[in-house]
Formats: sequence, structure tokens, C-alpha cells
Amino acid sequence: MSEERKVGENFDSQVAEEIFDKLKNVEGKIKPKKDEGKLKNVSHIMNEANYLMDLGKFDEAIELYNQVIFTLPDSQKAYEALIEIYQKQGDVEGEMVILKKAISNCSKNDHFKKRLNEMK
Repeated sequence: MSEERKVGENFDSQVAEEIFDKLKNVEGKIKPKKDEGKLKNVSHIMNEANYLMDLGKFDEAIELYNQVIFTLPDSQKAYEALIEIYQKQGDVEGEMVILKKAISNCSKNDHFKKRLNEMK
């Protein structure tokens, strides 16, 4: 009755692998990395904002671009898109506000500084 078990024997490797996967991943699903989900959401918001901008729905696009900037303050593409919208609307003051914000958050991009200096 007392059959001795040796390490590495008396188990099915497939079953052991499935159990390990379930322990490693909740219910067998791989959890996204900490910031991976956030970046996917930002990407979706950015795509939607681009779509709205192409349709000429600038106010809605501005809201979404601002959401992107709130999540990723150094998003150069969001700043560039906002600047483009303000240029299309002829809103010089709005463009200058965004340029100043872009300069403070994207210090490596001299394009924003150059553009702001041209406007003064």
C-alpha cells in the first residue's frame, strides 16, 4: 500500500504543465503587463481622434487629444495634431498655449520652440 513516489515520476507532464499555467496566469489567461493595457487604450483614443480630425469634428478631436496628453504628457503626435487643428481654426492663442505645454513636456523636440518663436 505504501508505494514510494520518486521525484519526477508518477505524474503526467501535460497535466503538470496545465496546472503550472493556471497558477502562473489567472484562470489560464495571460495578464497584460502593467502599462500594456494603458498604451493600447491611448492608441485607440489617438486613432479615434485622428478619425474625428479627418472628418472635421475638431472639438471632439481636441477632447480626445487632451486625454492622450493627460495620460502621456510627452506625446509629440498629440501635440502636433492639436497644433494643426488650432492652425486650421485660425486660433493663434490656442496654438500658443499648446506649444508652451509641448515645450515643457517634450523638451527634446526643438520644433515646438522654433514654431513658438516664429509666432512671437
